Amino acid sequence: MNTVNQTFDWNRFTAALRKELVESKRGILITLLSIYGLLTMVMIIGNVIFGSERVGFPYAVVFVIFTFTVCIAAGLAFRKLTKKNGRVDLLTSPSSTLEKFLVNALIYVLGFIVAFFVCAQLADLTRIAALWYFHNRMNVPGPINFLNILSSPFSFGDEELIGSSTLTITLPLSVIASGGLFLMGSVLWPRLSVLKTFAALYGVEIVVVVLGIVFSAIVGDSVVTEYVKKFVSVFSGSDISYWTIGWYVIQILLFWGLAWYLFKRKDVVSLKWWK
Repeated sequence: MNTVNQTFDWNRFTAALRKELVESKRGILITLLSIYGLLTMVMIIGNVIFGSERVGFPYAVVFVIFTFTVCIAAGLAFRKLTKKNGRVDLLTSPSSTLEKFLVNALIYVLGFIVAFFVCAQLADLTRIAALWYFHNRMNVPGPINFLNILSSPFSFGDEELIGSSTLTITLPLSVIASGGLFLMGSVLWPRLSVLKTFAALYGVEIVVVVLGIVFSAIVGDSVVTEYVKKFVSVFSGSDISYWTIGWYVIQILLFWGLAWYLFKRKDVVSLKWWK
């Protein structure tokens, strides 16, 4: 094993990756089986109730489950930091700090995204197998490609839920940005990370709303209305894709960069974020 390069070494990285997968395989397996069971139940119930009347229903439900579970998985990436023996095991292993960070980011964010869609496809095949006996009495749609969630618009009946081709790019970027946010929360607050990150997120939103109300009271409603009209006109024009993509790219760089920076400052003795 190369111990000269303390930034990144492929052999050391793959060894750390195998170590994390072996040590956490039970928890990972239980999590994926739970997601598979939940998706199977939702798809079977949705098929029985709606059939093919609302073709976008599976996409909509799976997308909601997907966004929440990505946040939860990312929030649990650095759960070892909650206890001293976990911090000792994580922070004093032979791999470099960058390798440790990349291992957790790869398994609990990027790897989870891939695993989720595998579970979704298996759940859909299970739906077909479970309901095929009744296909003469109810409509049982064929296999659904759930990768369309991140690559194309979908509809719920006649009502379009997502209708912009821009989402082919922005949806994956938004998921990666959310994963980075909760990954940062996992480093910053290892204990109850998901709840604390959600609380901080809504806290920021409340502050923004309050500041908006104060700004409106100071400058007057007419000025605020004018600013809102200009804002809406920008984001409803042809340049919306550039603004939206740029916004998500900034979030990705900010959240993932801060997660890496905060992780570098962690130590075995203390959980304090500034250490």
